[in-house]
Amino acid sequence: MVRRRSACSPLLMGGLVCLLFVASFGTALNAFGVGEQHQLQQQTLLIIRHGARWDYQHPEWLETAERRGDPPLSPLGILQARDTGVFLNQHFLPPHKNKQITWLSSPFLRCLQTSDEMLHQIHSSDHNIMIHPESSVWEIDLDGSDAPLCLPSLQERKCYFPRLNDTHTSLFIPPIPEHKSEFLERCDRAMDAMNKRYEYVPQTAIVIVTHAAGCLGLARAAAGLSDISQVNAAGPCGIYRLTRSSQTDQWTMDHWSEEDGMNGYSSHLSSHHHSTAPWHHMGPNGEYTGPPIPTPDQP
Repeated sequence: MVRRRSACSPLLMGGLVCLLFVASFGTALNAFGVGEQHQLQQQTLLIIRHGARWDYQHPEWLETAERRGDPPLSPLGILQARDTGVFLNQHFLPPHKNKQITWLSSPFLRCLQTSDEMLHQIHSSDHNIMIHPESSVWEIDLDGSDAPLCLPSLQERKCYFPRLNDTHTSLFIPPIPEHKSEFLERCDRAMDAMNKRYEYVPQTAIVIVTHAAGCLGLARAAAGLSDISQVNAAGPCGIYRLTRSSQTDQWTMDHWSEEDGMNGYSSHLSSHHHSTAPWHHMGPNGEYTGPPIPTPDQP
């Protein structure tokens, strides 16, 4: 007796394969759609430190400078600002992702220069992005030098930075002198006021160019963190990216331990210099206050 081989016909097998492919593709497409829809609902906040400053590489400049507290960028700092602009244009601020970009900057020269160099690299659909000089995010008064008092008028600044909106009204003017213990409270106040003035709008971005201490304090306040040690040290042109998907005062930021996370990200830079290192020294006597630093025995 000859037994017949039990097998599905080629036509039936082909149909089953097609059904499985369509089902898996549909699941993947739905997942992609959900992720894409979530991104479309996001508002982005980018907090960025200025580039390397002139006096850190050329300390002799301070001996004759009339505005010692307002140094310009060094050539390295200009390069870092351009690198950052290119990076932002490619990943976070392309015209198809953001309908509107609000650009805030500390009125110090190094921050305005950083903003201007970055904006030259950003090809937004809005070609008239203005730099809004925001005093609430200016430099911490570490040594009681009253540096903000040496700044020139915004009208003078505009002569060299045509993008500057010299009619912008800051959220508030921080008191001078300012003790270090008052600085984090100032950052809390600034983010609270910022959330009220710049409400949630999907597919928009807010950029803040500030100083090292400002990056730490503003990122901590925006993310609702209780401890500043959860924010990575701020290197030159370091980027802190936060997002929100609704009208909330608390933004989401990567954990400090996430590899290549946007919590003080600086891998986009082509050049560094030891004279301007990442900064996280908010202790009473300038002690390091950042996340744990791995020892040589740790990965």
